[in-house]
Amino acid sequence: MIEVRGLKKQFEGKEVLKGVDLEIYDNETLVILGPSGQGKTVMIKSMIRLMEPDGGEIYFDGEDIRKLNRRELEDFRKKIAYVFQNSALFDFLDVRENLALFLRMHKKLKEDEIEEKIVKALSFVGLNDDVLDKYPEELSGGMKKRVAIARAMIKEPKYIFYDEPTTGLDKKNAELVSNLIMVLKEKVSATSIIVTHDIELMEKVSDRVALLKDGKIIFIGKKEEISDETLEYLYSIGDTYEV
Repeated sequence: MIEVRGLKKQFEGKEVLKGVDLEIYDNETLVILGPSGQGKTVMIKSMIRLMEPDGGEIYFDGEDIRKLNRRELEDFRKKIAYVFQNSALFDFLDVRENLALFLRMHKKLKEDEIEEKIVKALSFVGLNDDVLDKYPEELSGGMKKRVAIARAMIKEPKYIFYDEPTTGLDKKNAELVSNLIMVLKEKVSATSIIVTHDIELMEKVSDRVALLKDGKIIFIGKKEEISDETLEYLYSIGDTYEV
C-alpha cells in the first residue's frame, strides 16, 4: 500500500503540488487523470523521489521513503518499474541490452537465462526476437513503448508507474498498450499507478480514479462516480506547468 500525505512541490516559487493526500491499495490500478500541465508527472516522480518533494510524507508498505539514504533508496526502487512518457530507452544500447541491463546489474543469472527472460518479455508485448539487435532510433513510437513495458515486466515489480502511456500513439497502438497494462497487472500481480489525460484509457483500465487539478486531488473514487460536470471542470482552463 502507498500512502501520500501533504505532498508539496514547487519550482521557482510556483506551487505545483499543494498538499496532495492519496492512498493506493495493493493490486489495484489507480489512474491519476487530468489535462496536461497539472502536475501529474511531478506527482509520481516525487512519490518515488525521482524528484525530491518539498514537503509531505510518502509511505510504501509502512516505510517512509523520504527517510531512506541513497543505498536504501536504490534497494527500494528495485521493486518499482517506471514507464516514462518518452519510453526512456538507452539510445546507445540495442533492445536486448536495454532489457538485460536490470538483470545483469541485480540478478545472478546465466546468459541463456537472461536471453530466455528477454525473449519471453518481448513475446508478451507482441514483439518478435527480430527486434533484439535494433536500436531505439530504429523503432516506431509504439514499438518503443512496448519495449519499455517489457523492460518493466522483467523487473517483476510490486509497483508499476506509467507516465502518459498512450500519448503520441495512434488508436491501434493506444488500444494495444491499454490491453498490455491490464494483462501485465495480472501477470506480475503489480499495483499500477497511471497518470494520463486520456479519458478512454482511464475508462478501460482503472479500478479507481484520482482527479488532479491545480495541484490538488479534487476527487477520488470509482470512474462511475465521476459526473460530466466534474470532468468539464477538470478540463477547464486553469494553471499549467511546463515541467
